[in-house]
Amino acid sequence: MNPKVLILCPYPLGISPSQRFRFEQYLQALRERGIDIDVRPFLDMVTMRILYKPGHMAQRVLGVISGFVRRLLILPRVFGYDYIFIHREATPLGPPFIEAILFVLRRRVIFDFDDAIFISKTSKVNRIVGFAKWSSKIRFITRHSLKVAVCNNYLVNWVKQYNEHAVLLPTTIDLDYHKPIAKAPLATRRAVIGWTGTQSTMGYLELVREALTELQSRYDFEFRVICDVDPKFPELKNYRFIKWALASEIEDLAGMDIGIMPVPQGEWEQGKVGFKAIQYSGVAAAPVVSSTGSGHEVVLHGRTGLVVDNDKGSWVEALSSLLDNPGQLEVMGRAAREYIDSRYSVRSQVPTYLALFGE
Repeated sequence: MNPKVLILCPYPLGISPSQRFRFEQYLQALRERGIDIDVRPFLDMVTMRILYKPGHMAQRVLGVISGFVRRLLILPRVFGYDYIFIHREATPLGPPFIEAILFVLRRRVIFDFDDAIFISKTSKVNRIVGFAKWSSKIRFITRHSLKVAVCNNYLVNWVKQYNEHAVLLPTTIDLDYHKPIAKAPLATRRAVIGWTGTQSTMGYLELVREALTELQSRYDFEFRVICDVDPKFPELKNYRFIKWALASEIEDLAGMDIGIMPVPQGEWEQGKVGFKAIQYSGVAAAPVVSSTGSGHEVVLHGRTGLVVDNDKGSWVEALSSLLDNPGQLEVMGRAAREYIDSRYSVRSQVPTYLALFGE
């Protein structure tokens, strides 16, 4: 008999990068292999549209209350599923009472997360509810779950303190979606150094601001930023901001020749998978990443990209070496895509995903 899986996740499908690249892109493959999937988000689309906007407090509160009601209503039906897959948490606020009920009912829970969410971290807009996020519940859920899937070795080691059934499941991309575009030879055009991210990581660009300014005096390049908010680099003459949009995200990414991923030292940053480097590699842009965090797990230094220390001189040297050698840059980009295909692609991780839903 085909297994039935209930997926409890925070957001509606197609909205959150975490969900898109952790489990949503596997849904078709799982269904094709006979696994029956039922996805139940906590928030509805109406609430999602105003969740991170200032104001709208009454609508947000109502949306969260509705989410709790939906979770309670699903509980009587959990015996109809073979596995309960929880992405990040069943409820975004409060103690893990939904998970606790599932454990009391002896349901087989598979817990999945891709950040160091056991550390309290909230946005400026929602700082007022930060205390209610109850980050300590992550240890409780980890301890009692059947299996725990996480994205890098740092998180695997953290999970093993509480549960021996830790599964390394990198955040991945579909290389039929992330793919290069045809570009003119570098010798005939301006090179593009780029960064993609959100407002939450935009501050990391301060680590490379001085390096980019120095490089500008020696090289003619475009610095491209793809983000929801413009971080503004007025000191760069060829700065280009592109507001992120799903419809154009691959074309915008694939226009880069070099993708940078500066990351500060910190426990939260160690919990990241180095996803920017995965995306750059997928479109054959050579990634240059900080030695902090987990970028070094995604980039093979000197072969598929460069791993650098967080000082101006190291960033200038690394980027200069690529700008001075367009041929090496193109070879490195191709090698980066091949490496991602072997370890960080949907195709490479389907067997790992299927094994989650087996004893």
